[in-house]
Amino acid sequence: MPETRLTLHRHCTDEASTIELGAALAQAMVRCELPGLLITLRGDLGAGKTTLVRAILRGLGVTGRIKSPSYALVEPYAIERKSLKLKGTLQTNAYHIDLYRFSDPNEWDDAGLRELLDGRSLCLVEWPERAPALLPQADLDITLNPSPQGREIDLQSGSPVGAAMLHQLASAATDV
Repeated sequence: MPETRLTLHRHCTDEASTIELGAALAQAMVRCELPGLLITLRGDLGAGKTTLVRAILRGLGVTGRIKSPSYALVEPYAIERKSLKLKGTLQTNAYHIDLYRFSDPNEWDDAGLRELLDGRSLCLVEWPERAPALLPQADLDITLNPSPQGREIDLQSGSPVGAAMLHQLASAATDV
């Protein structure tokens, strides 16, 4: 059975290198042809979570404005990409979820979040610690911490899918 708990550390010196990491994560997802994925992002306000999510979504082909879901809770996006396995086009929904203002478990059902975590969609969840009992195990958990020279970013897999993604990221030798 493949190892599911892998950790990868990246140091990003500035916003541009955080965006490069997000693009590399998107390419790792594309190479793995992942249908659905739960990625959680942790870090203080201003740590770069939304910047990283925007870079991932851009790397997956999302065009137009990518808004922060701080007030809306969820921002949906459609992703379309070529699939070598399917020999055609793969369409996936992506949801950027921000639980910072989350305070009542009833909001979970009211917002339809349970349905979004269907295993077929890409869910990028900021502030997962606000709903620990409601979220399933993340495929990839990302922690962003400021440092005097930029940001320290730890990526930890929580499933074989997340581990495959980290292997792809590491093998791409992306050092941002």
